[in-house]
Amino acid sequence: MKKTLNLLAIALFLFASQSYANNLTISGVTLSNDSTLTFNISWDNSWRVSVAPNNHDAVWLFVKKRDCASNLWSHVNLSSTTSDHGTAAPLEIFIDGKDGGSVAKGLFVRRSTDGVGNITGVSVSLRMVGLVAGQYDFQVFGIEMAQIPQTAFQVGDGSSASSFKAGATSSPFDVISEGAITAGTGSTTQLSALGLTPASLPATYPKGFAEFYAMKYEISQAQYVDFVNNLASDQANNRQVTGTANRLNITGTWPVLVANTPHRVMNFMAWADFLAYLDWAALRPMTELEFEKISRGPAASVAGAFAWGSSIITDANTAINDGTSTESVSNAITAGGGIANYNNNALLGPLRCGFAAKAGTDRFQAGASYYGIMELSGNVWEQVITTRNANGTGFQANLGDGEISTTPVPGFADVATWPTPTANVASTTSVSGRAIRGGAWNNAPTELTTSSRSNVDNADGRRLNVFGGRGVR
Repeated sequence: MKKTLNLLAIALFLFASQSYANNLTISGVTLSNDSTLTFNISWDNSWRVSVAPNNHDAVWLFVKKRDCASNLWSHVNLSSTTSDHGTAAPLEIFIDGKDGGSVAKGLFVRRSTDGVGNITGVSVSLRMVGLVAGQYDFQVFGIEMAQIPQTAFQVGDGSSASSFKAGATSSPFDVISEGAITAGTGSTTQLSALGLTPASLPATYPKGFAEFYAMKYEISQAQYVDFVNNLASDQANNRQVTGTANRLNITGTWPVLVANTPHRVMNFMAWADFLAYLDWAALRPMTELEFEKISRGPAASVAGAFAWGSSIITDANTAINDGTSTESVSNAITAGGGIANYNNNALLGPLRCGFAAKAGTDRFQAGASYYGIMELSGNVWEQVITTRNANGTGFQANLGDGEISTTPVPGFADVATWPTPTANVASTTSVSGRAIRGGAWNNAPTELTTSSRSNVDNADGRRLNVFGGRGVR
């Protein structure tokens, strides 16, 4: 079916998306006025609360179009005027204004008032802008996020490997603004560490004090496959990851790669792969300090604590419903502690995104951070921006624009200030400016603590079975 208006012909082949972690579904996509996409959105376990943690969840929505003449996909700009879009109770549209100019690369839908529970079949409409005459297919993508509110917080715990500290003390360091931070041991207002000392941080380096949104879950195998299948052939050639080792289960070839365990966390994701995905999704990587803010929130630092705020941990090592949408574990959680996938046990790879979270589970039972972010301890390493060198500290909060590089070097992130986006995936030394935090499925628990910085100089550019990550905006 085709519609023609004002010389703009739009082919009405419309795609919905599923990201699975909390049953996020986008269904019934229709086109009207040659510029407005309308669909229904659903996801489970949504919240907005005005008591601790004083935050809300949201879904980041963005659109891609395929030119029917060239068969190539590209990013679609949305109107930056909130009233051009629409939704129904209990949701609202939120445009963060971070893309600059007169367009938005995507937008958020979130609860408009306090409430907790499932979102079921709520209508959303998105107004696209800048479309030129042609015939197109459209696909709407959604990523579950959670708000990280503006607030002061602490980094470091005085005990974990190479953790941050205040000056010459062993006390945590207080982050009280987005202003520049001097590294050193001259006073408690200087950022230091028990080892692997940081460099001074300019005002442009994101500290985590300001409000931002973070993905609730690490990137899933389904999300990564959707990304690669959406690329041009030469781009996909540099980003395709397949295999069945260590619980990765991606088969086929571009443009019909298949995630056979779509709900499971993506591993084997090199730094170049990770940055390219974030650029394509109009997100960005987080910094070391933001990692600790997402985990700890404004709560006082606890020595040796994991993302759920205590130093007690249970190993998730006995899978149930393995490979399904309800993949979880049967391990009983020690009182006062949380659960994570670690210790190189029989699983030998990552679990499903949000594997421990169910309706009614508390922060410990779900292994969740202060703000409701999942698997910040264990499963796969979080790839973040380091504080250790100029490539890291030169990073700014520049966002992806929905497009990655094309010929002659296709398939890479191309955002200013992002460090080493073209890092060689066959090299152990090609990355500079990247840290890995939070530990993975094969690590000892000491690596999983919120404050551990034992790998903030990680230069390995390869697709290893422990590398994953998530984006922020």
